[in-house]
Amino acid sequence: MTDKMQVRPRRRPRLSDAETEERMLDAGLSFVAEQGLSLSLEHVQMEELIQAAGVSRTSSYRRWPTKSLFAADLLIRIAQATDLSGDVPGLPEALESIPSTLLARLGTPQGRRDATVEVLRIVMGTDFTAMLASTEWRAYIALRAAYIGVLDGELRTRVARALSETERRFTKRRSQTFHALAKLLGYRLRDPATTTWEQVSLTLNAVATGMLIHAYSDPAAVTETTERTAFGSTYPAKWSPATHAEAGVILSEWEPDPDIEWSPERITTLRARLTDATSTLNSILATQDA
Repeated sequence: MTDKMQVRPRRRPRLSDAETEERMLDAGLSFVAEQGLSLSLEHVQMEELIQAAGVSRTSSYRRWPTKSLFAADLLIRIAQATDLSGDVPGLPEALESIPSTLLARLGTPQGRRDATVEVLRIVMGTDFTAMLASTEWRAYIALRAAYIGVLDGELRTRVARALSETERRFTKRRSQTFHALAKLLGYRLRDPATTTWEQVSLTLNAVATGMLIHAYSDPAAVTETTERTAFGSTYPAKWSPATHAEAGVILSEWEPDPDIEWSPERITTLRARLTDATSTLNSILATQDA
């Protein structure tokens, strides 16, 4: 009869303080992505994150003696990690639903206006719906709307700096997208001497943010639709207050480009690109700089 060998439990690999910090903050990010964000982070439990991160209690509490210190670093990480420039689910399919009767009238100025307004209605509506459902946007709005009155001076400054960088990236990418879309549709800035694409994008972001804040408490007020013609279009469509406000920002700064010659070839190209929205959107997104 042989003695059974006693197997000792394998020790957890010893992590550096930097590795512990990264694992804990990553675990915190994952938790907030699933559960949502409150600025106090009272729903975050250190012991649960320590287990999820696979780090030692000693190392974690050496790095953050109190939960409030961890919460401060996690808020900074959330602000830095927020990326507001993701794809808009369902947008290609929505654009490809533009009625063929609209596409058939691209040869006239009114027909092009009708198509342009409808494209913007679809883009703004689909984009706002995606924003409203996004946990990243909800976290961003929570930070942006409330941090001034809740966080202390030093933390407030650091969160503001991180949010400003997030907004700068988003504004730049969105300005490039709408510049490319305007060129496709045959439009340009109404007054490029005083207005830039980045300024238009910034204004649009401010309107969208305000609408989102309202929608979180009273979604019907900004998402319910009524049928109407809008912005010089003769095509009746369902507009929500959010979609109407955002499209209005764009169209107040756009005008048809008088230098464009609407030849049969150009009209055919535009009709094809609106019909194959997936390829068109991929082409537009490919022009964005990181």
